Amino acid sequence: MPMPKNPPNPAGRPAVPPPQRNYDEAAARAAAAVRAQSAEQLQWLGAIPVSKGWTLGVLNEIWTVEPDAGTVRDSAGRNVGPWWQVLTLHYLGVSGQPVSEPPTVTFADLPGGRGYASIYQQRVIGRLCRTVGRDGTALRQAGQALGGRVLRSEAPAGDLAMEFQVYPRLCVQLAWYAGDEELAPSAAMLLPTNVESFLCLEDIVVLSERLVARLAAAGASKPEGKR
Repeated sequence: MPMPKNPPNPAGRPAVPPPQRNYDEAAARAAAAVRAQSAEQLQWLGAIPVSKGWTLGVLNEIWTVEPDAGTVRDSAGRNVGPWWQVLTLHYLGVSGQPVSEPPTVTFADLPGGRGYASIYQQRVIGRLCRTVGRDGTALRQAGQALGGRVLRSEAPAGDLAMEFQVYPRLCVQLAWYAGDEELAPSAAMLLPTNVESFLCLEDIVVLSERLVARLAAAGASKPEGKR
């Protein structure tokens, strides 16, 4: 189930991502989808059974998911924010077993993504480059604090490239380009070509935003929580 949708904008195109207001309904439906999953499918997605539910690696942490209650808790036992709650339940509700593919495409390359590319650029890449992405050293340190792996010989183009294992079967790469006296820093978020087999288009935008938000928080050395 995609994130709660908002009405079309004046141009007739819905904004992406939609405002996150109907979280209780979205989380309840997503939790029901997880409850309907077989244990084999959840384990294929990387979840490990525990007494009241499942644990799941998310970036550099182990989270606990209780499908009966629809809750998702971080490694400190706190409820994660609603964005991460719904995203995580959606991931665990994936049907089938998509082939693992490396991150090689941008959001604009996805079917349906081109029409929202400017919105994605502003909300994801723009925010990154206005905050922690202004400096390569700060970005590297923030990324490593979230479990990001610096790519070297196998790296995509860029002055800094990092890979983030967001979920056990879903990773993204970030390619960062240093600016100069005339150009500001820039970046690209690379996704698996079949990322929509795991998350819908709206979820992909929200996931990208949340990753950038956590990078910005880590770069500022201020706890932001799992919002």
